[in-house]
Amino acid sequence: MQKDFRNFIYKVENIVDEFVIVALSLGALIVSVYSLFFVSDTPNFIEFGRRIFPWITMLGLMIIGRELWIMNRKVSAYLDNEMKGEE
Repeated sequence: MQKDFRNFIYKVENIVDEFVIVALSLGALIVSVYSLFFVSDTPNFIEFGRRIFPWITMLGLMIIGRELWIMNRKVSAYLDNEMKGEE
């Protein structure tokens, strides 16, 4: 029963993480296109960097956090299997 609940929570967290990563990616693309083509000022790299920096930072942190979370889950599953094998 507890293992089924853990697997359900894992799947829900994975789906939520994927949607957040997709939303941040789309947000970064939209901000980039808007900054380059629809701003009346002449675009330069400094201003473009200021506009895109928060999106890229949050996207990078989400990807790093997700990868660490997946690694933690795999290590935990490996240790659980090792403990069951010793009993």
